[in-house]
Amino acid sequence: VMRERAGQELARPLDLARIPNAAKISPLFASEITRRGDQTFMLPVVWGYDSVIYNRDRMPENDPLTQSWGVLFDDRYAGRVALRDDPYQSICLTALHLGIRSPETMSAADLTRVTQFLISKKRNFRTLWGSFAEAVNLMSSREVDAVFGWIPMRAALQAQGMNVTNNWPREGLLVFTHSAFIPRESRNVELAHAAINAALSEEFGRQLGAETQYPVTNGAVAASFTEADQARLGYDVEKRGIPLHRYAFPAAMDRWIEAWARFKAA
Repeated sequence: VMRERAGQELARPLDLARIPNAAKISPLFASEITRRGDQTFMLPVVWGYDSVIYNRDRMPENDPLTQSWGVLFDDRYAGRVALRDDPYQSICLTALHLGIRSPETMSAADLTRVTQFLISKKRNFRTLWGSFAEAVNLMSSREVDAVFGWIPMRAALQAQGMNVTNNWPREGLLVFTHSAFIPRESRNVELAHAAINAALSEEFGRQLGAETQYPVTNGAVAASFTEADQARLGYDVEKRGIPLHRYAFPAAMDRWIEAWARFKAA
């Protein structure tokens, strides 16, 4: 969106006077506000995290292994876990598990180490899921007890009455934000500003949480939930004392794709 230099942006500068709710963005996400010079181009609206969704009836919640990416690799749960068929997310979480703090900048040697580790653990995976529905079905049918998964998968399974939750991997929680911007060619700039302001409102944030369990960047929304609901939705991540690893694409994505192909072919 921002391109390399000023004047090349694919977005219009935002008029923050038309987006008063921007002032409510939590300090945790201040670094996600995209600026160039004295102009603001993008505002973080929704955030979330990816972790392990597991069945509390089958895995002990307070076990250190459960609160680790290692639950996907440990022989104790061989055949009872599923990984996503995706080189980016799966290699990233594996690297974190192996103590590589910045997966997106890891060396070729570290990528080889990650690949070899995945190959050595391949037999432990019941399958590699490729879609939202497939991952949810694997859990709801009890074919597996844990999957690498997304927040709305947790919500969908809980809606079915399953005693599932997500773990909080001590090696680092994978965190992302979704930001709003106005395309440069937009014909209704005034309405676009109003839409961004609405997306940053407390009303929208609470409703989004109720429907999908995705949290938002508006700090007032987090404060409107009880402590128990803040913990359930993940608004308390800063208090948990675990590293937050924000997704960043590796420069050598082609090597990651090749590594994933070697893992799958092994």
